[in-house]
Amino acid sequence: MNQATNNQRLVFSSELPDNPMATKMTQKEDKTCGGRFRWNLIINVVMVAMAGFPFYLPLAATLGVNCFYASLWILFMFLAANTQSKIHLTMKKVSNQSEQPPNPTPIKFILMTFIYKEPLELLLKTLQNIQQQRIAKEIIMVVCMEEKTPEKDTKINSVFEQFKDCFDQLIITVHPYGTPGEIPGKCSNNNYAIRSVLAHLKKNEPNLDPNKYFVTNFDVDTIFHKNFLDVQMMNILKEKDRNNFVWQPVLFYNWGLDKLSFFTRITGLARNMLMMGALIPLNINIMSVYTSSLQLQIEGDFCHPTYQMDDIICYIRWLTLSRRSLKIKPIYCPTISGPTSGSNMWQEFIEWVRQNKRWSVGSAEVFHYFVIKAPRIKFCSAFIWACNYLNYYASFICVQSLLLITTTIRLFVMETDPKLQLYFCIPLIVVYICLFFMMVMNKIAVKYLLKEIVVENIPIWKDFIHWILSLIVMVGYGLTVFYGFWEIFFCGKGVCTHEPSKKKLLDNIVQRKDDTVIAINEQQNKI
Repeated sequence: MNQATNNQRLVFSSELPDNPMATKMTQKEDKTCGGRFRWNLIINVVMVAMAGFPFYLPLAATLGVNCFYASLWILFMFLAANTQSKIHLTMKKVSNQSEQPPNPTPIKFILMTFIYKEPLELLLKTLQNIQQQRIAKEIIMVVCMEEKTPEKDTKINSVFEQFKDCFDQLIITVHPYGTPGEIPGKCSNNNYAIRSVLAHLKKNEPNLDPNKYFVTNFDVDTIFHKNFLDVQMMNILKEKDRNNFVWQPVLFYNWGLDKLSFFTRITGLARNMLMMGALIPLNINIMSVYTSSLQLQIEGDFCHPTYQMDDIICYIRWLTLSRRSLKIKPIYCPTISGPTSGSNMWQEFIEWVRQNKRWSVGSAEVFHYFVIKAPRIKFCSAFIWACNYLNYYASFICVQSLLLITTTIRLFVMETDPKLQLYFCIPLIVVYICLFFMMVMNKIAVKYLLKEIVVENIPIWKDFIHWILSLIVMVGYGLTVFYGFWEIFFCGKGVCTHEPSKKKLLDNIVQRKDDTVIAINEQQNKI
């Protein structure tokens, strides 16, 4: 562990903090045929069985299943609209100063972001964004790097040079490469970083109270609203037992989204809507940006170093190991997360497919982990979560796409009754209407909620074309997820790696952020 003389210049590397989980994993034998025969195989069986409904169930039953998915779209859309309206009300209260956080702050925030091959410019712009928070000088800012991060020393020096006086403490952790019992990726980096920070806090505060510290994990391609930490603090202070909650800000993916391809934009809008309408309300999982108490992380043994999806695995791990009734609470403050990027449409498509597969592989692995750990929590809670998880990831995301294809084959190849075909058009029309309102909701969000963060200029004709293609995008997304679920079955746990995005793709993200900032400044100057 190396520590510079400046109290704010802290670099943790080389020396490994206590990590019994990694030691345990080095001694564990793989008894699942290379990671193929795991509990996530249940998802594969469910998907295949449901996708074949049109071929062995009466058409009336198949129509009922299609209507069920249409009703889910309506439910998720209603819940998403309700969430977005609450964001609008919250931001209105904050802007009118009708609600203000206490001063001095009774809790302390630790903000953690992660960088590997991402360009230095992106990291610096993200830290500049955090610097705008009202309580920036009260937070502990942690930048989590890897030992093999390109130009690591240059990045470390640049960060300290520009931000040494901007935060209460500025800490950089360097995750050692090749640690036994880990796989390379964000989970192992997260696990090492938070353990290092905890060891540092205990060293400086012998009577450390973890209940007063709250950790916000976020990707480096994140833009926070200037009042984010204030809104988050007010939400946390409303709860009595704050260790029973994980806070999730509502993520929008409108980071240069008007300049990207139709499949990237539709996927970004769908992810935003489904987070507001499904993931948070149904308590399924957190995503990308999330906050929890340091005490909960300690009880939940931090982040599992042999998984790749840190957000989902952290929630399930904390839920099972802490034995708490863990709830996901929304932070009604708009937060921008970077969408899939690419220097051209083909590279963008390749990255889109790769990320979709990675999400499905991670979802499958997490389900296996949950089944193993589920006996630690109440049966009713475990059963409800498992049903919601399977219904969302296996059924709604994947089976719905497969069922649309198999139903079409049954109706137009094996049946000739035009009335039947007409009946099956009803749920399809409902889905298209929901996709239309999804785009309208995002337009409203851009105009009223994100105006201080992003600027979008999309002509109506382009919106119309994207709406027409939206169902095709969702079907393609579902097929890619289906492929990912089977990839982990045939290839085993070896595919569970968190591959970093290519640098040229990330450079494009930086350029889009520059364009956004310039557009916002120009708009403000006109006003």
